Amino acid sequence: GPERWGTLSPKFAACGEDPQRSLIAQMASATYGNNTIPFFLIQGVTAAVLLLAANTAFNGFPLLGSVLATDHYAPKSLATRGDRLIFSNGVIALSVTAMVLLVIFQASVTALIQLYIIGVFVSFTLGQTGMVRHWNGILRGSLRPDERRRVLRSRAINTVGAALTGTVLVIVTITKFTHGAYLVFIAMPILFLLMRGIRRHYD
Repeated sequence: GPERWGTLSPKFAACGEDPQRSLIAQMASATYGNNTIPFFLIQGVTAAVLLLAANTAFNGFPLLGSVLATDHYAPKSLATRGDRLIFSNGVIALSVTAMVLLVIFQASVTALIQLYIIGVFVSFTLGQTGMVRHWNGILRGSLRPDERRRVLRSRAINTVGAALTGTVLVIVTITKFTHGAYLVFIAMPILFLLMRGIRRHYD
């Protein structure tokens, strides 16, 4: 019968490798057992969710690049739509960057996750903080009582969100900094200066 997880197969034992399943796979294995239909179903659903998560970058970055290009913070070519009416130059730029990162980090999830997690929580924290500023601006205007209550509720939600994501950002920065997260903090100011330089060039 199949080996239970935790016992290395002769193949991995001979190579000195210790493969580790994801937490979801471990929970599914403990609940339903290995090589069962529910186990493989959960793995398939997990893979589909991760595929959709990866696809969001290809949906979002080309649009973001076009906005930056319109504001002269990125090359104007990113604002050009291709034959399929998408911002194809943004898709190509993102694809090339992804391939370069895969080669540099040898497709190691352990190494790449450090870049991902910092970038995600920086974005979340900035997004939530920006929404708090947005609601503060609206509150300075004249609003009906029901509108003011709605805006105050929305601001409270975004304030809590900013506090939570900011806390997670600080924690993962401290715990993952020496594991490769420092690269993000090197890349962010470089990208900032690069965009400022592009803006000065167009001005």
